[in-house]
Amino acid sequence: MFFQTWATLESGKKRLVVMMAVLMLGVYAYVIHASASFLSQNKSDADQHHLARMNPALVEPGHTPPEPLPETGDFVPVKIGTYIDNIDTLSIKDSTWSANFYLWFRWNGAKELDPGSKFVIVDGTITKKDLLEEYHGADQTHYMKYRVAAKFLKFFDTTRVPIENHMLNIFIEDGARDGTKLRYVADSNANVSSRVKIPGFTLIKNSNAVKPHTYKSSYGDPRRADNDKKTFTQYVVGIEIQRSGVGVYAKIFVSLFAALALALSNFFVKPSDVGPRFSLPSAAFFGAVANSYVANSILPPSGSFGLVDYVAGFGMATIFLTIALSLISNYIFVKKDDKSLAFVLDRVMFFVVGLCCVAANIILPVVAFG
Repeated sequence: MFFQTWATLESGKKRLVVMMAVLMLGVYAYVIHASASFLSQNKSDADQHHLARMNPALVEPGHTPPEPLPETGDFVPVKIGTYIDNIDTLSIKDSTWSANFYLWFRWNGAKELDPGSKFVIVDGTITKKDLLEEYHGADQTHYMKYRVAAKFLKFFDTTRVPIENHMLNIFIEDGARDGTKLRYVADSNANVSSRVKIPGFTLIKNSNAVKPHTYKSSYGDPRRADNDKKTFTQYVVGIEIQRSGVGVYAKIFVSLFAALALALSNFFVKPSDVGPRFSLPSAAFFGAVANSYVANSILPPSGSFGLVDYVAGFGMATIFLTIALSLISNYIFVKKDDKSLAFVLDRVMFFVVGLCCVAANIILPVVAFG
């Protein structure tokens, strides 16, 4: 039926249909490419940040380089390690996560050094700390093991939610003694329990490192100059996690996809049937708006745009486009009384817009997932 009607069209009308199809393809291609490029760059930037964060020789992009520590001096090396026992909560919306872990210190020298009494967690709060075991040998070898429960603040990058990866970090420092007095040394025995599970995420790998961290303040200490700076050694635990699959993505946008299917189906309604022809995409548009509220409910308040906004935007723009094309088709069918052109235009736009919509909802998640 379509090809027979197409064959009867005048060449000028055929060119009109082709030009509209090419215009639709060009606009969609440009917007999809721009969105995919942004998501791809975000994935690359995140990987670079994670790599630099766990490399003692690199400075994470956007961070101020620390003041160098002297290679020699009268400091005590303290070996430090962790064993993550479980991760209780992880809330991207609230920018927090919490965990229980074992923390140990081992050093040679004075027992009074007691590194376990003055350690602090940067960007976190210790909710419970128990000294489980300690050993003080005659050869001045000392060991202390704690079980710690803590809540951490983390501003998650939500650009690629809900198909993204994150790095959960624990930053530990000595609260009183800088790198000239005490220096941490990462213990290679640090690990994460196989029991650690996070719903919706898969643990990729874990690592630990020690990096210098400079504070640009004298903290009002009268014994120090106002512009004095102190550099501490910071023990960093890194746990890389990634979404387990596209299940969360599908659950969030299933109603949007249903709304899109409803909107695209109006191309098969006779253009003169104004009621159903415009009521279908109108109802679909309100469904897409409602889905946008649901999708953004999992994210913290932010002025930045990401995958959730792109997919919702593509959906609402496509539904609005079906309304605009319906107006054109109705004008051709009723005012111009050209039923053949209206029929061909509807079928071509259904395939072009539908294909572009499907392409956008495949390409963007794939690029975001990396």
